[in-house]
Amino acid sequence: AITSGIWAARKRGQAFDVASGVTLLALYSMPEIWIGVLLLGVFASRDYFQFFPTSGTHDVLASQMAFLPSFLDGAFQRGWLLDMMWHLALPVLVLTYGSFAFLSKLMRASILENLTADYARTARAKGLAENVVLFRHVLSNSLLPLITVAASILPGLLGGAVIVESIFGLNGMGGLMLEAIKRKDQELILSQTFVVGLIGLGSLIIADICYAIADPRVSYE
Repeated sequence: AITSGIWAARKRGQAFDVASGVTLLALYSMPEIWIGVLLLGVFASRDYFQFFPTSGTHDVLASQMAFLPSFLDGAFQRGWLLDMMWHLALPVLVLTYGSFAFLSKLMRASILENLTADYARTARAKGLAENVVLFRHVLSNSLLPLITVAASILPGLLGGAVIVESIFGLNGMGGLMLEAIKRKDQELILSQTFVVGLIGLGSLIIADICYAIADPRVSYE
């Protein structure tokens, strides 16, 4: 999202900016349930392209696989890790395309706003190249709103992925929370709320660290 936003801002008004803007707007507008079913019907169906499995996180023989990919008797063995990535490719795509579109548009807007700021004009007046102005001065300030928004996305991805879990047959926290509510299991509800809260706090801590890395003016003394 950062790379896409930077490139769109640098090519403002050109073909890439217009094409990426339309594409990202379309992605952000598409509902997850429709995209998930569409991907399953096209890329996990025998009628079209059966590139990915339809459900689950592992093959039935995953417990017998080595952890990393390897070659056994001249045949390629994908291993446990690659098998999990293969099963999770479509769910992760469905979970992240909306956030990617939003963060990319946010990055573009932030870059464009800072490119016209006084400090950027001063840097150009001193004779600095445009790439130096962008990557040494503008980028660090433009990342701050992106970090703020990204910190709030992670807890939602882990705790609010009920639709994706249902479509791809995954046993996740969203479905577990719904099941706990149906059964009125207070202990499980409280436990999941506690875990999601910890994840949210961890995201905020990571965001604070990223603030200090992106902007040297930020200090936590």
